[in-house]
This record gives sequence, C-alpha cells and structure tokens, in this order.
Amino acid sequence: MENISTGLKWVIGIIVTILIIAAGVSIYLVINNYFIRAQEQTLAQTQMINQAEFNSYDNKDVSGQDVINAAMRYKGRPQFAIKIITGENTGGFYAENTYKKFYNQPTDTYNPVVDLTSTLSTGTETNIKVAEMLDQTKTPSYSSTNHLVNTLATFKAQVYRDSNQEVRLIVFTQQ
Repeated sequence: MENISTGLKWVIGIIVTILIIAAGVSIYLVINNYFIRAQEQTLAQTQMINQAEFNSYDNKDVSGQDVINAAMRYKGRPQFAIKIITGENTGGFYAENTYKKFYNQPTDTYNPVVDLTSTLSTGTETNIKVAEMLDQTKTPSYSSTNHLVNTLATFKAQVYRDSNQEVRLIVFTQQ
C-alpha cells in the first residue's frame, strides 16, 4: 500500500510539473507575440519621427530662405540630395552634398520612387555651394548657369522617397 501511495505521489508530481511547464511555455508564446508587436510599433514610430523632419517640405510652399536653410542643413546627410529649380535656371541644380551622391527627379507620377542615378565629382556645375547661391557677382543674371536663390521668392517643395520609404530627394521649384 505504501508503494502505491508513493508511486501516486510521484505521478501526481510529474503531472503537476508538466502542467507548470506547459503553462509557462504557453504564457511565453502569448507574451512573445505582444513583445514582437510592441517592437514593430516602436520601429514604425521611430521611422515616423525620423521622417517627420521632412513634413515641413512635403508638397508645401516655402521661401527661398527655407531653401537655403535646407541646403545647409542636409549637405552632410548621406544618400540625400536637394535639387533647386529657379525661374532663370529651369534645368535646376543640386545643392552641395558632402557625399557627392545625387538622385534624379522621378518622371513617373503614379509611382514616384527615386533611385541613385549619379555621382558628381567636385567642381561640377550642378554641385553648388550655398555661398554661390547667395552671391552671384560672377554670373550673368539671365543665364542657365545662374544659381542665385532669391531668399524672398516662393518655392514649391516636393519630397521623394526610395522603395524603402526613406526620403532621398527634395526638389524646390520656384513659383
């Protein structure tokens, strides 16, 4: 009789141990899904915050001073370009970028995704420093090489993203 009661205690102990382990595993699986969802939401919010700095440019009218400020602010940003189209330089030019990488404005209006299209060398005509945008003493006023950005002019800003939804190009077009 004593062996039966000892055996039952062992069996009940093993069953209780298995139930506790099963409960722990099921709780882990449920909580793990919540952690994964929380991590995805945190990542999405972080990306929104990182991209929020460009909301002031996205399809908005800005002044020429805002264009100059953007050119100075983002010149050291990798894989990013600013293109400026003025009334006299309708082909546009790129603001100086430390990394010398530039993106062309997409022509597809239904799917405006930019791709890295060119790398400009130092001294190219389209790699213009901010000082040259403000001081045009050596450039004729009505010329396609005129890179003057009138700080009082109004520009329409358009933000373009790549296939990963990262902002890669801002195009400012003078109105």
